[in-house]
Amino acid sequence: MADFSNQALADEINNDPAGIGYKHDLGNGIEWKLDGEIKTLLDAKNFKIDKPSINQEDVRATTTFAGYDTAGLDKQEWLQWMTPNSGQLRITADVKLQLTGRTLAVNGIAGVGADNDSFWAAAQDQNMAPAMLALIEVDGSRAEVLWGEGVSPSLSQIGASANL
Repeated sequence: MADFSNQALADEINNDPAGIGYKHDLGNGIEWKLDGEIKTLLDAKNFKIDKPSINQEDVRATTTFAGYDTAGLDKQEWLQWMTPNSGQLRITADVKLQLTGRTLAVNGIAGVGADNDSFWAAAQDQNMAPAMLALIEVDGSRAEVLWGEGVSPSLSQIGASANL
């Protein structure tokens, strides 16, 4: 994921690598759509992203007794070790794989895998993996795919980018 800048925004709009449609053909040339239209396109939640971190208490609250009880002792200890307090659990490829059975989302496409690829016991993986996936992998915008969760270029940033 790249850092946000007006130049990165201009490059996204000019190149339109995902075919979002930031420009229109006027018959006598192609030009950018209005700033508000571009903002709407950039902010539409049409993609999948992984949260960079989730609340440790949410992981604990989502873990059912049966899910925890049927996990092996090493897996129980790992879960305790990864969620020791009320802070944030950083989402890495391994954390997502263990909890959900899925790979990280890439370029707005949901991670691949299956519930039984998670570390949950077979009797509980069909319940626990989707519950954890709902915490980690969420709907996101093109801007969030490019620059991170919560990033939404302002109208003035879009306008400034048109002048680069």
